[in-house]
Order: sequence, then structure tokens, then C-alpha cells
Amino acid sequence: MLTNNIFEVDIVKKLIFVLNKYTHKHTIYKLIPFHIIKIRMFNKYLLVKRLTDTLMKNEFQLFITQGCFDIAARKEFVMLIKALTNVDGFVQVQAQSLRAISYFISGYPLVVSERTNHGELNDDVIYSRFQVPVVTPELFDNMIEEEIIPEVKAVKGKHTVVINTVYLRKKREELNLSLEKLSREVGISKKALYEIENQRVNPTVDTVRRLEELLGIDLKVPYKLERVEKTYIEPKNEFQKKVSSEFSRLGVDNSAVTSASFEIIGKEKTSLITGLSNNTIKIKKVVSQVKGLSYIFFSQGMFVAKRSHEQAIYGVPIVLESELPELESSKELNRLIREKSE
Repeated sequence: MLTNNIFEVDIVKKLIFVLNKYTHKHTIYKLIPFHIIKIRMFNKYLLVKRLTDTLMKNEFQLFITQGCFDIAARKEFVMLIKALTNVDGFVQVQAQSLRAISYFISGYPLVVSERTNHGELNDDVIYSRFQVPVVTPELFDNMIEEEIIPEVKAVKGKHTVVINTVYLRKKREELNLSLEKLSREVGISKKALYEIENQRVNPTVDTVRRLEELLGIDLKVPYKLERVEKTYIEPKNEFQKKVSSEFSRLGVDNSAVTSASFEIIGKEKTSLITGLSNNTIKIKKVVSQVKGLSYIFFSQGMFVAKRSHEQAIYGVPIVLESELPELESSKELNRLIREKSE
């Protein structure tokens, strides 16, 4: 759903759709009282609404979906956002797909959540789960509003801060403070300060506060979203494996994807999102998702089908599985996509 008025949708209908989906497909939800499920889904709805309100206010273009991410947002860059009231609901398979998609579209993955099973998340801390950054709604608002946010991370139960170590050493030397003297005044060991200056460890929040007070400077480094490293997922079935293999043969770097409205993400000159289907029935159900996401991603959307009498649906080309072995290069694939799109 591509929109600037995404939430002009009957909330009751949306809740009923999600509730029916989970209570029929997932046995565990049948063990939870219906009103509890309803509250959880409603809280998720409110969280997504808050995030989209912030994004729209800051002139992002949005697409709402389901799976490993809930919101695709584009301005000068693309963000893929998973919204969860409880971050412990974010599982590894979702994280892998989120990272893979983010890599191939050169986007930034982010989880926005309020708490864990053990308590509330801190609004000043950037957490990580399965190599995806996690922030609270409040910190997310500040990030989008382009406020300067110190890079405070949660590491092994401690809150550490990324600082400008070059500035730290320079100021220490200007004040003729030895490692031993400054470390003693800060209340840490000489070895600890040495490791901080040499970027072997990040200091705790309290250590940074004392350093800044003693040196009279601001050492904290502003947080910036980071690109993800290459992430690949093995195909989960023969159809996915065959199409992925054909793309690789044609020179299209790609990965299988789960928990999304498409099954393969790839890139040659531009990114390529590909849905797989036995026939056009499934394609018609998800074509709006693929079309909308390809717009936000600046990508080419397409389907590979085992059978189809149609060349394209709503402008999204359909390539037959049997046509792929006949192609000899990515250029031929791109030409076939253009022909079917016309």
C-alpha cells in the first residue's frame, strides 16, 4: 500500500484480518486468550502508525507490507523498518532476509521496538539483534528529525559510547596529561584508557561523562546508520534454487529471501526483486506488493512463473521458468523484461 494516508483504513477490518490469519495458521496463538492477541495486534498497529506519522511528516515516501519488514521508506536513502512492541519477537530468519534485501537495494535495516521480555528499552541506547540495529520509537523520532544522536550501544549488559579517540588523545597531550594521570582521575586503569584511545574497546557512559568533564570537550560521535555486509540465504525449495542458479549464470548476483512478498532479491546494474509462482493466481495476489516495493527500492520488479498466459500484470513482467535457460546474459534478461513490460 503506497500512500500518504495509509491509516485511512478501517482498523477493525485490519485487526480481524491479522487475527484470523494467526489464529488459524499458528497453533500457539490458539493457546492465548483472544483479547490478549487483539491487544497485541492493536499495539503493533499503533506503533506502525506512530512511525509512519514521523516519516510522512519528514516527507518520506512509504510502502506498508508484512514479513521481515513492515515499512519501506524512501527519501535520500531507503530504510527497511521492522516494528515490534517486543523485540524478542524478531527472529533470526527475519533478520537474515532483512539484511539480504537491505544489502541488494543498498538500504538500511532497522528494528523499532519498545521492550524485551525483561523490560523496557532505553531511549538513549542503540541495541542490536542478529546484526540489525534496534531503537525505541522515541530514538527513531529523533533520528528522522535529524537530531545529533550519540552512538550509545548495549554490549554485554553495559552501555558503551563510540567516541572520537583522536580528539581524546590530542586533548590529553595538549593538557600534558599522561595516560596514568588521566586514568587515575577518571577512575579507570591505565590499560583501560590505553585500549580506549586505541579503539580496542568503547568506554562506558560514565567513563565518557568523566572524561568530558575533565577535558572540557565533547567526545561522543554522532550515530549514523550503516550499510550491511553481503548477506546470502540458501534457497528453500527447488523452484527457488533453479531460478537463483539461472540468475547467477546470467551474471545477476542474488539471494533467496523468506518472510517477504517476493522470493529472490538480486542485483546487476540495478536491483531486481523477483516473485515466484506456479501460475498467475498467486501473482495477482501479491503483484501490488512487488510493484510498490520496486518503486520504493528504485528496483525492477518481475515474476518467474511455471505457467502463465499473460506477459505482465499491472505492468510487472512475467517470465516463464522455461524461458530462463534460453537466455545467455543479463542483457538478454533485461531485454525480455522490457518486452514483456510494454
